[in-house]
Amino acid sequence: MLAAGDTGITSRSITFFERRLAQDRDNFMIGGQLVARYLMRFQVAANLADVRRAEAVARSVIPLVSDTAGAYARLGFVYLTQHKFQEAHWAARRAVGWNPRNQEALGLLFDAAMATGRYAVAESALARLTPGRMPYQLRLAHMLTARGNLDGAYHALDHACRQLARAQVRPQAVAWCLTELAKVQHTREGESSAAALYHRALDVQPGYRAALEGLADLAYARGDWAEAARLFRGIAVDAHPDLYLRLAEVHRALGEPAAAEGWERTFLRVARAPGAEALYAHPLALYYAERPLTLDTALAIARRDVARRPAVESYDVLSWVLFRSGEPAQALAARACSTPRHWGSCTRRARGHHDCRRGLARVAGAGPGRGRGVAFPLAVRAGRNRGGRLGPRRGDPKAD
Repeated sequence: MLAAGDTGITSRSITFFERRLAQDRDNFMIGGQLVARYLMRFQVAANLADVRRAEAVARSVIPLVSDTAGAYARLGFVYLTQHKFQEAHWAARRAVGWNPRNQEALGLLFDAAMATGRYAVAESALARLTPGRMPYQLRLAHMLTARGNLDGAYHALDHACRQLARAQVRPQAVAWCLTELAKVQHTREGESSAAALYHRALDVQPGYRAALEGLADLAYARGDWAEAARLFRGIAVDAHPDLYLRLAEVHRALGEPAAAEGWERTFLRVARAPGAEALYAHPLALYYAERPLTLDTALAIARRDVARRPAVESYDVLSWVLFRSGEPAQALAARACSTPRHWGSCTRRARGHHDCRRGLARVAGAGPGRGRGVAFPLAVRAGRNRGGRLGPRRGDPKAD
C-alpha cells in the first residue's frame, strides 16, 4: 500500500490530463478528471497551488457541461476546500437551483451553510438528502455533533465508516471517516478510544495527515511535548498554518523560546499574506489576543470575521478576544450568540437580513466551550475546535 505522502501516480495522471486538456480545451470530462486529481493530490501533499489549479479548471468547464448542477457542486467543493465559505454557499445554491434533488449539491449546501452560520438552511438541506445514503449519514453525524448528541453522532459515523469500508472506496476516504469518528469518541470515552481509532486510520492509509494530527493533539493534551513536536513537525505545511502555532506552543513548553518564536514568524508569514485573513482569521485573532499590544488588532480581525461568517465558532473567537480585552460584559453578549435562545437575533444583526429561523436556534448550541462562560479551553484559544473545527479542515474527502 502506498503511504499517504506518495503522490507520484497522481502526479503522472495529472500530467496526462493536463496535456489532454491543452489539446482539447472544450472537453469538460477531461476537466472534471483533472479537478478530481488536483484535489486528490492536495489531500496528500497539502500544496495550495493544486487547489488554485482545481478552481481555475472547475470554473472554466461550467459553460461546457451538461450536468450543470454537478459542475457547480464540484466548484463549490473546491471553494469549501479553500475556506471560501460564502463562495461555496453561492455555488451550492446554484447547484441546487439547477437540480433540487442532486445529492452532491445538497450535501455541499449543508456543509457551506454550517460553515457560514446558516443553520436553518443546513437543517433544510439535511431533510432533503436521502436517508441511509452516504451523504446523508455524514451530514447527520455533523448535525448531531452540533446539537451535542455525541452518542447519536458516533453511531451515525460508525455506520458511515463501515459503509465506506465495504464499498472499497479510496483509502483516504475511510481514513478520513475514522479520524472524524475518533474526535467524537475522544469526547465520549477519552484518549485511549480515540487513539485506537487514529491508529486504525493509519492502518488503512499509512501516514494519513489528519490521523497524525489527532495523535499529536492527544500528545499535546497529556503534556508529552517531545512526541507532540515530532508529530506536528511531520505534518506542518503552509496549507494549515495553525499547526505552526501548535509547534510554537510545544517548543515554548519544552523551554525552547527561540524555536517557538521561529514557528510564530512562520505562522505570521502565511496568515498575514495578502488576502489570507478570511482563511486564517480565527488562529490569527487568537494569536494577537494573547499579546496586550495587539489586542486591538485581534478585535478588529474577530469582528470582521463575524461579519463575513456569523457561525458559532466565529462568535466564540470574538467572545474570547473581548474577554482578553477587558470587556467581560461584551464577551458574554457575544458568547450568548452561541446559545440557542439568542441565535436568531445575533445572526440577523451580523448578516443584516432575516434568514435565521427557529431551526437555527435548535442547531447552533454546540460551539466550543458552551456552558463554560468565557473560560474557553486551551484548544479553542489555540484556534482549534476539536469537536467541530473552526471550519472544515482543507481537503477533507467528504464522500459523494
